[in-house]
Amino acid sequence: MVHHDRDYAITNALAYTDETLLPGATIVVKQGLITYVGKHDDKLIQDLKNYDAKGCLVGPGLVDMHLHGAGGFDSTRGSIQENLEGLALFLEKKGITSFQLAVIMDMDLLVQIQKALDTSVFLANHLLGVYVEGPFIAIEKKGGILPSGIRAYDREYLDKILSIKRGTNSLVTTMTIAPELAGSEELSNILEEHNVVVAYGHSNCPLDPLKSREKNHLTHLFNAMSSIDHKRPGLAAMPFVRSFSHATYELVCDGVHVHPSVIDLTINTLGTTRLCLISDAMSLAGIGPGEGLYLGKKMYSNGKACFYSDSDILIGSAMLINESAKKLYHAGLLDKRSFFAVASENPLRVLSQTDRGFIIPGYKADLVMFSDEMDVQEVFKAE
Repeated sequence: MVHHDRDYAITNALAYTDETLLPGATIVVKQGLITYVGKHDDKLIQDLKNYDAKGCLVGPGLVDMHLHGAGGFDSTRGSIQENLEGLALFLEKKGITSFQLAVIMDMDLLVQIQKALDTSVFLANHLLGVYVEGPFIAIEKKGGILPSGIRAYDREYLDKILSIKRGTNSLVTTMTIAPELAGSEELSNILEEHNVVVAYGHSNCPLDPLKSREKNHLTHLFNAMSSIDHKRPGLAAMPFVRSFSHATYELVCDGVHVHPSVIDLTINTLGTTRLCLISDAMSLAGIGPGEGLYLGKKMYSNGKACFYSDSDILIGSAMLINESAKKLYHAGLLDKRSFFAVASENPLRVLSQTDRGFIIPGYKADLVMFSDEMDVQEVFKAE
């Protein structure tokens, strides 16, 4: 169940706060903001609606920083505002209280998303920004991206993208680029000047020529990028190399995009401090096997991942991050602390979002209650 109360208390919670687990905790929320988390005090909850957690784990709402759609909703057809509002409502029920919408480059679509955000306060409270995969990427590593969504670096075209604003900031908050393309250094600098996350991906570059930047981020590690070859290490080697030890990276953990053994290897080798768990989910995610459309082409879902029907090319996941995080938890690759690190805190840190993601006074009360098995029980979304 999803609650949108502005003033309430949660008692008897195992609260995840400041990277620790606090048993028997009380969380007080007023005007949609957390005002207290700590030992129980009757005076603090007088006249407040009370939710008894009965010892259940309560943590920050989950954040998917790379998601194309879910629940039958996406941005590729119909009313963009209605679809994105439907997507936000669907994700809420799964404990995913914020998301960054991933799209293939389409200028008209960006304008429509901008208008939807300007019109809908509800949507603006859920949608952190737009993640554009391309258009400045390598055709050899296009994955499910159609050739029409790929082009050489063009400063004038980039300026048009960045001119689409959400308030005073760029609507686009993350952009995937192939660093081997001509002009990528200028491109990266301009994006950073506009506070857009530069994400390397859909790239066939070798690792050797790349220089460490203040921030390095990888789009869906291992997928649609040059691999870890022992004589020609590619982009996928970046987070494993000491000179890029600060690099953050996304990982799709549906068991299809990346083999479970490689997921195991990655987490056991790198830990979880730089890992951003993503779904890369398509509109069919969360609703079981079925068929649909993406970019006008037929696709199908086997319940784990989505593929183009005419080629069986993998184009995205059908598993949301509440499911994949639970799967990693039961595999012993995450504990209750790292669960929230990879599915909430790390993505927000990459996106420089500082108003949510922690159960600390002053933060938005986007909260999720979990069972011992890490199933979502209750969701609290600040409006």
